[in-house]
Amino acid sequence: MNLNPDRKIKYIRITGEILEEEGIEGVTIRKVAAKAGCTSAVLYKHFENKEHLIMLASIRFLEPYIVELMKQTARQDITSIQMDLLLWKCFIYEAFRNKPYYELMFFSEQKDMLEECVYEYYHMFPEVQRRFDGFSASIIFSNNLSERELIRLRRAAHAGLITMENATLLSRLTVAVFNGIFTQYSGFPMKETDIRFAAEDCYRLIYVLFQQFTEPGIQLDAE
Repeated sequence: MNLNPDRKIKYIRITGEILEEEGIEGVTIRKVAAKAGCTSAVLYKHFENKEHLIMLASIRFLEPYIVELMKQTARQDITSIQMDLLLWKCFIYEAFRNKPYYELMFFSEQKDMLEECVYEYYHMFPEVQRRFDGFSASIIFSNNLSERELIRLRRAAHAGLITMENATLLSRLTVAVFNGIFTQYSGFPMKETDIRFAAEDCYRLIYVLFQQFTEPGIQLDAE
């Protein structure tokens, strides 16, 4: 069956608008179809189910982090450890700022869909995908936070900034800290001050872990 990719993109964007205005609970196939001027049957030709559609539309909330990742990984003036901490700071803030969507992508029963959906999403936007190098793509297309972190820390280990054993431990501990703090606020309505407090608290704990596990004298801070 030949489907028009432009229509699929249109349906994803409409769903994203509903997410912005009403949240995940506001999305129904019937509502998206009505806004798109088509039938529900047409949508089911493009998407496996409502969850598939919502996951694809939710990837837009990963975009600020992905943009930051591409920016930081292209830098030559910082170490891989400094890059990792900058990416953690961005990821944590975006996760709390867009909590329902990060919960969906990384903690829900649908989380196993994320990797395939990210690939599918960027396949529809090849002009963005062409800017990914192998290192960035290996992180962007992974739905496992510990694996993503270990990919970054392996690079730091190869540069002598951390031992490989400590890289493995740190990848597990930092994700455990993030998961623990993040889930503490599950279902909790958060104002901007709450978001910043939670994000700063989470980042501070991860920063302390980096101090403990990186080699002595390694500079952690970067602009």
